Amino acid sequence: MENSRRRVLLPTLGVLFLRVVSAEQISSPPADQMVPPITVRASSSAGGTASEFLTAFISTAVRLDGPKFISCLATAVKLRPDLAGKIVVCALNISRLNAHPLAGRLPLGTVDQIIKAAVAASPAAAADIVKAAIQSEPYARASIIAAALAVAPDQESRIRNVVNEMTPVSILPSFATLNPKDHAPSDNVNSPEQPPVAQ
Repeated sequence: MENSRRRVLLPTLGVLFLRVVSAEQISSPPADQMVPPITVRASSSAGGTASEFLTAFISTAVRLDGPKFISCLATAVKLRPDLAGKIVVCALNISRLNAHPLAGRLPLGTVDQIIKAAVAASPAAAADIVKAAIQSEPYARASIIAAALAVAPDQESRIRNVVNEMTPVSILPSFATLNPKDHAPSDNVNSPEQPPVAQ
């Protein structure tokens, strides 16, 4: 079992890394800094279970920052759009660990960048991405929605539907108006505490 996991996990890591590197435009390093090429023998990097893929994404992304991190995120979402929400939450958590933000809140610019990259990679998963991101970072709700809509305006109805489903409906204000005193005439009260008023 462990050996089969390695066969799936290592190729997935290799393909994620190769796609991240190939997605960037890098100038040639000096000859003394040349890195040997990596050979990957995998027919499909999206194979394996969800947890194996997420583990591969996390172990790769945690070592990256800046454009490489965003490129890795976009590649992972393209490979597994069914896991887009979970990938975004992992990316937000990795960013939080790397940035050490005050009170655990990521800067809204960082959240926007992650959301925009993920939605651009898989616009059809925009609603899932928004839902997962809002659950992870509720303070950034408006920013998350705006970032997703900026990249995928054609998904607005799906995004709005998911957001509306998440909005808690408070029934407490409606109970405040159910006080019988507010709706009954005050002069004709018949209760055990007060004797009926003779007319």
